[in-house]
Amino acid sequence: MTPNDVTPQFEPSDPDFAARVKQSFSEQAIMQTLGAVMRGVEPGRVEIELPYHLRLTQQDGFIHAGVSATIMDSACGYAAFSLMPRSARVLTMEFKTNLLAPAAGNCFRAVGQVRKAGRTVFFAEAELHALSDDADKLVATMTATLMAVQG
Repeated sequence: MTPNDVTPQFEPSDPDFAARVKQSFSEQAIMQTLGAVMRGVEPGRVEIELPYHLRLTQQDGFIHAGVSATIMDSACGYAAFSLMPRSARVLTMEFKTNLLAPAAGNCFRAVGQVRKAGRTVFFAEAELHALSDDADKLVATMTATLMAVQG
């Protein structure tokens, strides 16, 4: 087993972290516009699902790279947000996206996972999987640095 295969275990500072994450997600107009749904929340980890829709595609019918980045950014952000104090807000400081394959499928699942949690700065990774019939294909990855903002 390599270090990347180990999922860090985190203890959230807010016992109601899951409700807070879901509430914040429901307030994101972009997630509503895209039709994305929060499917899972754990300390330092979230899953977001996005159904395929033609309005989200580029000229060849694949999910647009900007949509892929948006979903993974939210997955990283909410993974970090789940570990932040109740009074904090989350902002992305930077991210890098790798597009590995055309985003073709019936549904897409972004999984965000915190790798390093600090007091103010968090480092997270996300994977975007295209799901269709019995296939589950990794189509993109992201690394992100996020910040807990107080006040």
